[in-house]
Amino acid sequence: MNNFENVKGKVAVVTGATAGIGKAIAEVFAENGMKVVLSARRQELGEQIAADIRAKGGEAVFCQADVSKEEEVKKVMKCALDTYGQLNVVINNAGASCLMHPIHEYETEEFCRITNIDYVGVFMGMKYAVKAMLESKSKDCSIINISSAEGMYPTGCFAPYSGAKRAVLSLTQTAALDYAKHDITVNCICPGATDTDIYSTISPEQRELTQSMIPNGRFARPEEMAYTALFLASDMARYITGAIIPVAGGMAAGNFNEVPWIEKDPRI
Repeated sequence: MNNFENVKGKVAVVTGATAGIGKAIAEVFAENGMKVVLSARRQELGEQIAADIRAKGGEAVFCQADVSKEEEVKKVMKCALDTYGQLNVVINNAGASCLMHPIHEYETEEFCRITNIDYVGVFMGMKYAVKAMLESKSKDCSIINISSAEGMYPTGCFAPYSGAKRAVLSLTQTAALDYAKHDITVNCICPGATDTDIYSTISPEQRELTQSMIPNGRFARPEEMAYTALFLASDMARYITGAIIPVAGGMAAGNFNEVPWIEKDPRI
Protein backbone atom coordinates (compact mmCIF):
# COMPACT_ATOMS: atom_id res chain seq x y z
CA MET A 1 0.00 0.00 0.00
CA ASN A 2 1.71 3.21 -1.16
CA ASN A 3 0.14 5.59 1.33
CA PHE A 4 0.08 6.07 5.08
CA GLU A 5 -3.32 4.48 5.75
CA ASN A 6 -1.48 1.45 7.10
CA VAL A 7 -0.15 3.32 10.15
CA LYS A 8 -3.66 3.95 11.50
CA GLY A 9 -4.14 2.25 14.84
CA LYS A 10 -0.44 1.67 15.43
CA VAL A 11 0.72 2.55 18.93
CA ALA A 12 3.83 4.72 19.22
CA VAL A 13 5.98 5.94 22.10
CA VAL A 14 7.83 9.21 21.46
CA THR A 15 10.43 10.37 23.98
CA GLY A 16 11.48 14.00 24.25
CA ALA A 17 8.00 14.83 22.98
CA THR A 18 7.48 18.25 24.54
CA ALA A 19 9.53 20.28 22.06
CA GLY A 20 11.17 20.38 18.66
CA ILE A 21 11.52 17.17 16.71
CA GLY A 22 9.82 14.96 19.30
CA LYS A 23 6.76 17.17 19.47
CA ALA A 24 6.53 17.31 15.67
CA ILE A 25 6.76 13.51 15.41
CA ALA A 26 4.05 13.01 18.01
CA GLU A 27 1.74 15.45 16.23
CA VAL A 28 2.35 14.02 12.74
CA PHE A 29 1.83 10.48 14.01
CA ALA A 30 -1.47 11.45 15.65
CA GLU A 31 -2.63 13.33 12.55
CA ASN A 32 -2.15 10.11 10.60
CA GLY A 33 -4.22 8.00 12.96
CA MET A 34 -1.58 6.58 15.29
CA LYS A 35 -2.11 6.30 19.03
CA VAL A 36 0.71 8.18 20.71
CA VAL A 37 2.29 7.94 24.15
CA LEU A 38 4.25 11.15 24.62
CA SER A 39 7.08 11.10 27.13
CA ALA A 40 9.36 13.80 28.52
CA ARG A 41 10.36 15.32 31.84
CA ARG A 42 8.04 18.36 31.77
CA GLN A 43 4.72 17.09 33.08
CA GLU A 44 2.49 20.15 32.62
CA LEU A 45 3.70 20.87 29.09
CA GLY A 46 3.43 17.22 28.09
CA GLU A 47 -0.13 16.97 29.37
CA GLN A 48 -1.04 20.11 27.42
CA ILE A 49 0.43 18.81 24.15
CA ALA A 50 -1.42 15.50 24.58
CA ALA A 51 -4.63 17.41 25.27
CA ASP A 52 -4.11 19.53 22.15
CA ILE A 53 -3.70 16.38 20.07
CA ARG A 54 -6.93 14.93 21.50
CA ALA A 55 -8.73 18.21 20.84
CA LYS A 56 -7.85 17.82 17.16
CA GLY A 57 -9.31 14.32 17.08
CA GLY A 58 -6.14 12.34 17.73
CA GLU A 59 -5.38 9.77 20.41
CA ALA A 60 -2.63 10.62 22.87
CA VAL A 61 -1.58 10.28 26.49
CA PHE A 62 1.41 11.65 28.37
CA CYS A 63 3.77 9.69 30.63
CA GLN A 64 6.44 11.66 32.48
CA ALA A 65 9.89 10.09 32.38
CA ASP A 66 13.62 10.78 32.37
CA VAL A 67 15.25 8.47 29.81
CA SER A 68 18.45 8.25 31.86
CA LYS A 69 16.52 6.41 34.62
CA GLU A 70 15.82 2.76 33.90
CA GLU A 71 12.65 2.38 35.95
CA GLU A 72 11.13 5.40 34.27
CA VAL A 73 11.89 4.03 30.78
CA LYS A 74 10.20 0.76 31.79
CA LYS A 75 7.23 2.78 33.04
CA VAL A 76 6.72 4.46 29.65
CA MET A 77 6.59 1.16 27.77
CA LYS A 78 4.22 -0.25 30.38
CA CYS A 79 2.02 2.82 29.95
CA ALA A 80 1.71 2.05 26.25
CA LEU A 81 0.67 -1.53 26.91
CA ASP A 82 -1.70 -0.62 29.75
CA THR A 83 -3.36 2.13 27.71
CA TYR A 84 -3.50 0.63 24.22
CA GLY A 85 -2.63 -3.07 24.60
CA GLN A 86 0.25 -3.09 22.11
CA LEU A 87 3.39 -1.26 21.03
CA ASN A 88 4.34 -0.96 17.37
CA VAL A 89 6.68 2.02 17.13
CA VAL A 90 9.20 3.64 19.47
CA ILE A 91 10.96 6.92 18.73
CA ASN A 92 14.06 7.33 20.91
CA ASN A 93 14.36 11.08 20.52
CA ALA A 94 15.09 12.51 23.97
CA GLY A 95 18.55 14.03 24.15
CA ALA A 96 20.79 16.62 25.73
CA SER A 97 23.61 18.83 24.54
CA CYS A 98 26.51 20.57 26.24
CA LEU A 99 28.97 23.42 25.96
CA MET A 100 32.00 22.94 23.73
CA HIS A 101 35.44 22.22 25.23
CA PRO A 102 38.51 20.17 24.32
CA ILE A 103 38.34 16.72 25.89
CA HIS A 104 40.74 17.43 28.75
CA GLU A 105 38.55 20.30 29.97
CA TYR A 106 35.34 18.30 30.28
CA GLU A 107 34.37 17.19 33.76
CA THR A 108 33.76 13.45 33.93
CA GLU A 109 30.38 14.14 35.53
CA GLU A 110 29.28 16.22 32.51
CA PHE A 111 30.57 13.63 30.05
CA CYS A 112 28.58 10.91 31.83
CA ARG A 113 25.46 13.09 32.03
CA ILE A 114 25.35 13.50 28.26
CA THR A 115 26.23 9.86 27.61
CA ASN A 116 23.56 8.59 29.99
CA ILE A 117 20.86 10.54 28.16
CA ASP A 118 22.02 10.44 24.54
CA TYR A 119 23.40 6.89 24.42
CA VAL A 120 22.45 4.79 27.45
CA GLY A 121 18.96 6.30 27.31
CA VAL A 122 18.60 5.08 23.72
CA PHE A 123 19.85 1.62 24.71
CA MET A 124 17.26 1.39 27.50
CA GLY A 125 14.53 2.71 25.21
CA MET A 126 15.35 -0.03 22.71
CA LYS A 127 15.71 -2.74 25.35
CA TYR A 128 12.33 -2.14 26.97
CA ALA A 129 10.61 -1.36 23.66
CA VAL A 130 11.57 -4.79 22.33
CA LYS A 131 10.43 -6.48 25.54
CA ALA A 132 7.05 -4.72 25.31
CA MET A 133 6.65 -5.52 21.62
CA LEU A 134 7.38 -9.20 22.22
CA GLU A 135 5.23 -9.41 25.35
CA SER A 136 2.22 -7.90 23.58
CA LYS A 137 2.82 -9.91 20.39
CA SER A 138 2.66 -6.66 18.42
CA LYS A 139 3.15 -6.80 14.65
CA ASP A 140 4.97 -4.65 12.07
CA CYS A 141 7.16 -3.05 14.72
CA SER A 142 9.67 -0.24 14.23
CA ILE A 143 12.30 1.34 16.44
CA ILE A 144 13.52 4.70 15.18
CA ASN A 145 16.46 6.34 16.92
CA ILE A 146 17.15 10.04 16.53
CA SER A 147 20.89 10.65 16.37
CA SER A 148 22.40 13.67 14.60
CA ALA A 149 24.43 14.62 11.56
CA GLU A 150 27.01 15.33 14.27
CA GLY A 151 27.19 11.58 14.85
CA MET A 152 28.19 11.03 11.22
CA TYR A 153 30.70 13.88 10.91
CA PRO A 154 31.80 15.04 14.37
CA THR A 155 32.90 18.51 15.39
CA GLY A 156 35.99 19.16 17.48
CA CYS A 157 35.56 20.22 21.11
CA PHE A 158 32.18 18.46 21.30
CA ALA A 159 33.22 15.00 22.48
CA PRO A 160 30.35 14.02 24.81
CA TYR A 161 27.63 14.87 22.31
CA SER A 162 29.42 13.75 19.15
CA GLY A 163 30.60 10.53 20.76
CA ALA A 164 27.17 9.59 22.08
CA LYS A 165 25.44 10.37 18.80
CA ARG A 166 28.06 8.32 16.92
CA ALA A 167 27.51 5.40 19.29
CA VAL A 168 23.79 5.45 18.55
CA LEU A 169 24.57 4.67 14.90
CA SER A 170 26.35 1.43 15.80
CA LEU A 171 23.71 0.56 18.37
CA THR A 172 21.04 0.97 15.69
CA GLN A 173 22.83 -1.29 13.23
CA THR A 174 23.55 -3.95 15.85
CA ALA A 175 19.90 -4.04 16.89
CA ALA A 176 18.78 -4.16 13.26
CA LEU A 177 20.75 -7.40 12.89
CA ASP A 178 19.40 -8.76 16.18
CA TYR A 179 15.75 -8.32 15.21
CA ALA A 180 15.72 -8.56 11.40
CA LYS A 181 13.97 -11.94 11.58
CA HIS A 182 11.62 -10.88 14.36
CA ASP A 183 9.38 -8.32 12.63
CA ILE A 184 11.15 -5.33 14.22
CA THR A 185 12.95 -2.85 11.99
CA VAL A 186 15.55 -0.58 13.57
CA ASN A 187 16.65 2.60 11.83
CA CYS A 188 18.25 5.92 12.65
CA ILE A 189 17.47 9.47 11.55
CA CYS A 190 20.34 11.98 11.68
CA PRO A 191 18.95 15.52 11.68
CA GLY A 192 21.07 18.44 10.62
CA ALA A 193 20.60 21.96 12.00
CA THR A 194 16.90 22.09 12.76
CA ASP A 195 14.85 25.17 13.60
CA THR A 196 13.98 24.31 17.20
CA ASP A 197 14.16 26.18 20.50
CA ILE A 198 17.93 25.59 20.67
CA TYR A 199 18.55 27.85 17.69
CA SER A 200 16.11 30.49 18.89
CA THR A 201 18.46 31.35 21.75
CA ILE A 202 21.65 31.97 19.76
CA SER A 203 22.73 35.32 18.42
CA PRO A 204 21.68 36.43 14.92
CA GLU A 205 25.36 36.29 13.90
CA GLN A 206 25.74 32.69 15.09
CA ARG A 207 22.50 31.70 13.41
CA GLU A 208 23.64 33.26 10.14
CA LEU A 209 27.01 31.50 10.40
CA THR A 210 25.33 28.13 10.98
CA GLN A 211 22.97 28.65 8.07
CA SER A 212 25.89 29.48 5.77
CA MET A 213 27.31 26.02 6.50
CA ILE A 214 24.18 24.23 5.26
CA PRO A 215 24.41 23.32 1.54
CA ASN A 216 20.62 23.58 1.23
CA GLY A 217 20.82 27.15 2.54
CA ARG A 218 18.25 26.91 5.32
CA PHE A 219 17.50 25.22 8.63
CA ALA A 220 15.42 22.06 8.62
CA ARG A 221 11.86 22.18 9.92
CA PRO A 222 10.99 19.71 12.71
CA GLU A 223 8.15 18.28 10.64
CA GLU A 224 10.67 17.19 7.99
CA MET A 225 12.11 14.78 10.56
CA ALA A 226 8.58 13.75 11.47
CA TYR A 227 7.68 12.84 7.89
CA THR A 228 10.81 10.69 7.64
CA ALA A 229 9.84 8.93 10.87
CA LEU A 230 6.30 8.41 9.57
CA PHE A 231 7.65 6.70 6.46
CA LEU A 232 9.92 4.44 8.53
CA ALA A 233 6.95 3.52 10.74
CA SER A 234 4.81 2.61 7.74
CA ASP A 235 4.45 -0.64 5.83
CA MET A 236 6.25 0.97 2.90
CA ALA A 237 9.51 0.73 4.89
CA ARG A 238 9.31 -2.88 6.12
CA TYR A 239 12.41 -3.88 4.13
CA ILE A 240 14.47 -0.99 5.48
CA THR A 241 16.41 -1.86 8.61
CA GLY A 242 19.83 -0.81 9.85
CA ALA A 243 19.65 2.38 7.82
CA ILE A 244 21.37 5.60 8.87
CA ILE A 245 19.38 8.38 7.22
CA PRO A 246 20.72 11.95 7.24
CA VAL A 247 18.02 14.59 6.98
CA ALA A 248 20.45 17.44 6.91
CA GLY A 249 20.17 19.50 3.74
CA GLY A 250 23.50 18.11 2.53
CA MET A 251 25.47 18.74 5.74
CA ALA A 252 26.32 15.05 6.11
CA ALA A 253 27.40 14.64 2.49
CA GLY A 254 30.87 16.14 2.85
CA ASN A 255 32.71 19.46 3.08
CA PHE A 256 30.63 22.28 1.63
CA ASN A 257 32.30 24.97 -0.47
CA GLU A 258 30.11 27.41 -2.36
CA VAL A 259 31.77 28.36 -5.64
CA PRO A 260 29.98 30.70 -8.10
CA TRP A 261 28.78 29.01 -11.27
CA ILE A 262 30.25 30.17 -14.58
CA GLU A 263 26.76 30.01 -16.04
CA LYS A 264 24.09 31.17 -13.63
CA ASP A 265 21.16 28.95 -12.71
CA PRO A 266 18.41 30.16 -15.09
CA ARG A 267 15.76 29.46 -12.45
CA ILE A 268 17.12 32.10 -10.08
